[in-house]
Amino acid sequence: MKFRIYLSTFSLLLLASTSAFAQDEAPVEEKKVITLTPVGQSKIVFEETEFDFGAINQGETVTHVFKFVNEGSAPLVISRIKTPCGCTAPSWSKEPIAPGDSGEITVSFNSTGKVGNQIKALPVIFNSEMSPAMITIKATVKPPTE
Repeated sequence: MKFRIYLSTFSLLLLASTSAFAQDEAPVEEKKVITLTPVGQSKIVFEETEFDFGAINQGETVTHVFKFVNEGSAPLVISRIKTPCGCTAPSWSKEPIAPGDSGEITVSFNSTGKVGNQIKALPVIFNSEMSPAMITIKATVKPPTE
C-alpha cells in the first residue's frame, strides 16, 4: 500500500515537472515590432522674419513681401495669419506649397491714425507642429505736418 502511495506521488511529481519543462521549452511567440513611419511635416523657413519700413508719413500705406521656402517633407498649407489690428493686411497663396518650393506673404500696413513707433507681430498658422511662425513689421510714423 505504501508502495502505491509512493508510486502515485512520484508519478504526479514526474508529470508536474514534465509539464513545467514542457512550458519552458515550448516555442516562444515572438512579439511583433511595430515601426512607425513618419508621415512628413512641413517646415516654413523665411528669408527674413522682420522688416522695418523706417520713417513713414501718417496716412501712408506701405507693403512688404516676406519670402519663404518649405524645407519640410510634406506640402505646406498656410491656414491663417493673425493680425494685431485692422491696420495690417496679409495676403498669401491658399494653395499647398510642395517641399522645396517657395512662397510669399505680402503684408500691407496702413498708418492712418498711427503716430510714433509701430511694431506689428503676425503669427503665421500652418500645418506643422512648429506652427505658428512669426513675422514682424516695424515703422516709425511721423505726424502730419501743418
